[in-house]
Amino acid sequence: MSTDAPAEGEEAYPVTEFGADGLDRRIVNALQIEPRASWAKVGAVLGVDAVTVSRRWARLRTAGLAWVTAYEPGPGPGRLAVVEMECAGHPLAVAEALVDDPQCLTIDVASGGRDLLLGVGAADEAALADYVLRRLGTVPQVRSVRTQLVTAFVKETVDWRLGELGPDQLERFTGPGPRGPAAVRPPGPLGGLDRAVLAALREDGRASAAGIAARTGVPVRRARAVVHRLLARHRVALWTDVSRTLAGRPVQAWYFLQVPAGRLAGVAARLARLEEARLVLSTIGTYNLVVCVWMRDLTEVARLEAQIEDGLEGVRTVDRCVTLRTVKRSGNRLDARGGRIPPRTG
Repeated sequence: MSTDAPAEGEEAYPVTEFGADGLDRRIVNALQIEPRASWAKVGAVLGVDAVTVSRRWARLRTAGLAWVTAYEPGPGPGRLAVVEMECAGHPLAVAEALVDDPQCLTIDVASGGRDLLLGVGAADEAALADYVLRRLGTVPQVRSVRTQLVTAFVKETVDWRLGELGPDQLERFTGPGPRGPAAVRPPGPLGGLDRAVLAALREDGRASAAGIAARTGVPVRRARAVVHRLLARHRVALWTDVSRTLAGRPVQAWYFLQVPAGRLAGVAARLARLEEARLVLSTIGTYNLVVCVWMRDLTEVARLEAQIEDGLEGVRTVDRCVTLRTVKRSGNRLDARGGRIPPRTG
């Protein structure tokens, strides 16, 4: 079959358009579960040929609509914070000043009572405090900085799924393995070759052993062995992410909640089960629960807030905001339409 012609039932559209369909989303959903699954396996589960799956993914990745990346698990509680910033100048200018900081994992330009909402991580508590106080506290055009320390992840963005696959299809994919206490990383930093392999996987989590070998200057067999070891020992984890447009949920909102301490765990677990919830964090600060959701339209923001407060007695929404633009998400720079900007190499 020609790789230039669309398969039966497949729409042909250029990568510059957002005409993704259900098959595109099912492919992404499959890779959310098993990021390095072979195209033959994905195609067999979805009922299409491997060439079609490969071509579809290449188109989505080239357009920045979906991507597989890699990260080091952690940092843990006490080394992560949600930071709200009010700017005296243009928020995008402040965002651009911070976007290359490795500690600044996520940057949202937001509505409401803050101009920027940041996800910040550091190696330890002292490094986190130093970054917030010395770096963020002295950035030009910043009027105020408010920090909420993260005490626990109830739901992580890596756990969110598109929900496009049926139960029988889900069973045929293998997840990335357990996280948390059962998957504690061995102590010590990654070595030089490990870091080079991690860098290659950050750029493309589906990079072949041959491609990684060419980039790192080691034999293919050794590159393959390092990838296997890093993933098997949970020193490196893979994550498939997607643009909000491709997901069919272009609206991102944040809720900042105050929950009675005795009910915090139960309420957080219940909110984590919401299909809209991408991220649920318990925090110490003005509020003790932060929830990030993806929605289909703005009218759902008020609806979900009412659903939370009416269905969960004693839970109060302290504040909420809508993301106007995401500049960086989980270490990946995004463009104005929410597509991933290819990482700089070299």
